[in-house]
Amino acid sequence: MKVEELDSDKRCNTRLDLSLEISLPAQNGKTINISASGVYFEVITDDVDAFAIGTTHPVKIAAITTTPGFEERKIKLSGNGCIVRSDIKEVTNRGNKLCIALEFKSALNIIPNDI
Repeated sequence: MKVEELDSDKRCNTRLDLSLEISLPAQNGKTINISASGVYFEVITDDVDAFAIGTTHPVKIAAITTTPGFEERKIKLSGNGCIVRSDIKEVTNRGNKLCIALEFKSALNIIPNDI
C-alpha cells in the first residue's frame, strides 16, 4: 500500500507499507514502511541508548524485486542513516520493542544477492 503525505512532518516522499528484514550492527528488525528518504522499523533490544536520536547507523534491507516476465530476484539495499525518532512501544520479556525512524544520509546502494 502506498501512502503519500505532505504534512507538518515535511514528508515529501511516497512511503510504502512493507515488512522487510532490516539489519544493523548486532541488531535485526522489521520495516514498517520505507521511502526514498528513510525507513520506519521496529526492533527488540535491551540497549535503548544505541538508538538515541542523532546516532548514525549502517543499515541493510533485504528485498525482492519483481518484474513481469522475469524471475523474482533477491537484493539488499545498503547505506547509512541517522535516527530522527525513537519510541518505546512495548516492554517484553525479550527486551524493549522500539519503533525507529531513520533518515537516509544518501541514496541506498543496491546489492544483488548473487554477488
